[in-house]
Amino acid sequence: MKEKLQETEKIGYKDIFRQREYLKIILASLINRFGDSIDVIAFTWLVYAITGSAAWSAIVAAVNQLPSVLIQPFAGALVEGMKKKRLMVAADIIRGVVTAGLALLYVAGGLTPWILLGFTLINSTVEAFRLPAAMAVTPQVLEKKYYEYGTALNSTLSSAVELIGLGAAGFIIGIFGIGTAIALDGISFFASAWILSALRLKERSLPKESLQAKAYFQTLKSGFSYLKGQPAIRNFCLLAAFINAAFMPLNSLQMPLIQDVLGQGSELLSIFSIAFTVGMGAGAFVYPFFSSRFSARILVVGFGLLMGAGMYGIVLPGEWGLSAAAIYGATIAHAFLIAFSLSILSSVLHVQFMKTVQQEYLSRVSAIFNAGASAATPIGAFLTSALTAFCSVSEILRYAAVFCVIIYLAIALFRVRLE
Repeated sequence: MKEKLQETEKIGYKDIFRQREYLKIILASLINRFGDSIDVIAFTWLVYAITGSAAWSAIVAAVNQLPSVLIQPFAGALVEGMKKKRLMVAADIIRGVVTAGLALLYVAGGLTPWILLGFTLINSTVEAFRLPAAMAVTPQVLEKKYYEYGTALNSTLSSAVELIGLGAAGFIIGIFGIGTAIALDGISFFASAWILSALRLKERSLPKESLQAKAYFQTLKSGFSYLKGQPAIRNFCLLAAFINAAFMPLNSLQMPLIQDVLGQGSELLSIFSIAFTVGMGAGAFVYPFFSSRFSARILVVGFGLLMGAGMYGIVLPGEWGLSAAAIYGATIAHAFLIAFSLSILSSVLHVQFMKTVQQEYLSRVSAIFNAGASAATPIGAFLTSALTAFCSVSEILRYAAVFCVIIYLAIALFRVRLE
């Protein structure tokens, strides 16, 4: 039925380019992604330059995740009673001001570790409110039949822009300095706010009592109740958390993998990152073609197993004593395979989530969803850190890969509901 419907309507990427309001959201997202891709490198250098401590770097990373885990579920319920467009614009302006202030303090020599920590917390807290609003806005500007291609176009273009940003970051930092790179990220937030301010939305007028404490807690409670009564949505949350936790060993052990297991230098790490980004973009691009032919569960199981195979195989070239050229080729192939599979999995979850959750619950349930998925990241990082005391990098990645395979086989065996 799904295939016949796709063929009858002939839906494709060209249709998304006619969705003017959704294109504004994509453009704002791309500008943000470009700024963030520069900032991710600049901020890493900035943290270490200011603190001179690996421990502080870990603390800043942990604080950056805290609002997603602790605040976002409550923020989602509050966002439900607010004008989403206004909130998104205000959030981008606040983050632009904070990021620009961070750059100015760094240039002026007034930045301290504690100020850096405070700025990080403010930006992450604001983002905890913006993400549920953005999730709720998409169904208002994009019809359900376009979700697959709309999501795929956004993700594909984001990957392309991220590649450009990562390539430009070294040049910008080298020529103009870290302060300029951070400032560019701040400018990207202001540009995003300006584009979103032109977004045409018909949002209903909200009663004043919708933001009162009693109404707020009732909204929050109803969000959890709704989630409890929807098996497929609960499974989405659990699967998202598992994907983040399973991927964490590879994400946090990239440098030891490249140096200690594969015996290569930073050049391979850069190539690994490029191959990974290309794989994410390619997976997002082809996702609509897969989704029109296979069910969500088949896609999750199939590409979940491929992701596990890629994680298991990425350590083998170093252990087999292959030549440097062979190691480079194998690493590129495995990085692409892992990222391609991860992109398909993420697209399935995102699209099925928007299709399944009723629009009036989308902000609060997506906030709970994001919080649960984000919570798995520090948990996975802690377990990975603990395992390094007893296991080699190769063994940890193998364990993660085997665990991956077991979970996805269980999804197939028990026919876990994902639609």
